[in-house]
Amino acid sequence: MKSLVPSILLMILLSACSGSVTETAPEPALTKKLNAYLIETADQLNLAGLTVAITRNDSVIYTGAFGYRNIETKEPMTPRNVFHWASVSKTFVATAIMQLWEQKKINLDEKLITYLPYFKQQDAFYKDITIRQMLNHTSGIGDVDDYEWHNPQYDSGALERFVRRIANDKMLFAPGTDMQYSNTAFETLGDVIAKISGMSFETYVRKNILTPLGMNTTSFLYPEIPDSLRVSGHQWAGMPVVSKHYPYNRMHGPSSTLNSNVLEMTHYAFAHLNRGVYKNTRILADSTYDLWWKNSVNLEGKSQIGIAWWLGERNGVKTVGHSGGDTGFRSYFMLVPEKDLSIMLVANDELLRTYDLAAALLDITMGIEPLPGRRQIGFKFAEVMKVEGIDKAKAFFNKTKEDTVQRKFYLWKEDEAAFAYPGYLYMEHEMYPEAIEMFKFNLEQFPNSAWAYSHLATGVARSGDKTLAKQYYKKAIELLPEEQSFKDELKKLGK
Repeated sequence: MKSLVPSILLMILLSACSGSVTETAPEPALTKKLNAYLIETADQLNLAGLTVAITRNDSVIYTGAFGYRNIETKEPMTPRNVFHWASVSKTFVATAIMQLWEQKKINLDEKLITYLPYFKQQDAFYKDITIRQMLNHTSGIGDVDDYEWHNPQYDSGALERFVRRIANDKMLFAPGTDMQYSNTAFETLGDVIAKISGMSFETYVRKNILTPLGMNTTSFLYPEIPDSLRVSGHQWAGMPVVSKHYPYNRMHGPSSTLNSNVLEMTHYAFAHLNRGVYKNTRILADSTYDLWWKNSVNLEGKSQIGIAWWLGERNGVKTVGHSGGDTGFRSYFMLVPEKDLSIMLVANDELLRTYDLAAALLDITMGIEPLPGRRQIGFKFAEVMKVEGIDKAKAFFNKTKEDTVQRKFYLWKEDEAAFAYPGYLYMEHEMYPEAIEMFKFNLEQFPNSAWAYSHLATGVARSGDKTLAKQYYKKAIELLPEEQSFKDELKKLGK
C-alpha cells in the first residue's frame, strides 16, 4: 500500500457466493494478479470504495472489496455491500420486455402509443415511436434534466406521473433517423411493463427476474435495502466527499435504481451466459439471445447495440455489456459469451472510468498484460492546486506531461475536458474561485477552443461577474458561430 493515499484502506475478500451455480472456485495465480492490479489501481485513483466479481463457466473465480462504505465512518467494504448500479438497471428493463415479447404480450415493432395511449410529445412524430427504438436509443425521446434525487418520490404512481409530465417535451429527431441515449425512454418502458403486466415495474421485476434468480437482497426499491448493507456515494470536491443525497427516486426506477451487490449480480450473469437458465429456472428462451445480442442499429458513426445491450470487442473477443453512472456511483457489467466469462464492478465513487477497469480485468483473466490504471490528469492538477496553489499545480503538470515512462495519467492532449470537468464539479460545490482557475488553465491549453471560452464564461457568470462572462461568450461565438447554446447563454445574461 503506497503512502500517497493513507486514507484508503484496501481489503481483499474471497468469499463464498451463496446460491451460485457451483461452489466458488478461486484461481490462486489469477487471484494474485487481480489483487495486485486492483490494489495499485485503487491507490492510484484514490477510490472511496469498490467491489468486483468475476465468473468463468459456472463458477465465481474472484471477488474483491476495497476501501470504505463511507469515508467518514471508515467502515470497510465487503462484497455483500449493496450499491446503486445506475444504468445497468436498463438491462433488467430489456429482460422484462423480452419476457413479455416471448409471451406475445408486446411487439417490438409496435407503436408505443398502442400500449401507453397517454404518452405524448410536442412533435407529431411521437406517434411513430416503436418499442424497439426505445430499447436501442433511436426513438428521438430526449433525456432527463433533473433526477430530483434531493426530492424523491416513493409511491407506485410516480412512474406514470413522470410519463404524463413529459407531454410538452420536444423530441430530438424523428424516430429511427439518429441515435441519442435516453433515460426518459426507459422510464417510459417501465411504465409499459407496468401497464401490460398489471403490477408495478418493481413488483414485476421482483416476481419474474430477481426471485427466480435468487437475488433476494437486490431491489429497485432502495427503502428495502437493509441499513447494514448500504453504502454511501462519494462525489469529488478537490477530494472524495460523501454525497448529500442517495440517487433514488421512483420516477427513475427503470433507468437507474437497481440496488445490488456483486455476489447476487453473478446470478444474473450466469442466467444470461447460460442463455436464460439459472440453476433449474429459465427466465428467457434460448432463441431470444440471437435477437437481443444482435446489432439493431445501422447508422453511420453510431455504436452497435442489441436490445439495450451495448456490443463491443476486446482483443478479438466480442463483449456484451452496460455501464452505469449517477451521483456518487459508477458501475460496469460485462459478459463475454464466447469465453463464458463475466466481469462486474461497482464503485461508490463517481470518478472511476469503469470500462477501462473492466477491460483491464478481462485482459488479466484472459492472460493478457493490461494497461495500467490511469487517472485523468485534471483531477490531480485540481487537487494540487487546491492544497499548494496554481503555480505548484502547473509545475506538476509540466513534469507529468514530460514523463513518457510512467504514464499514470490521461494527459491533456487526449481529452479537452480534462481541466473543464473538475471545474464544473467544483461549481457543484459552489467553489467558484477554484473552478475559474481550472477554466483559465484549460483556456491556456486550448486558446482557440470556443468551448474553453464558454466554460470560463460559465464559471465567471456563476461567480457573479456577468460583464466578463459576456466577453467570453462573445469570443466563443466568434470562434464557433453555429453553436446556438453560446447565444442562448449570452441572451440570459441580458444587455
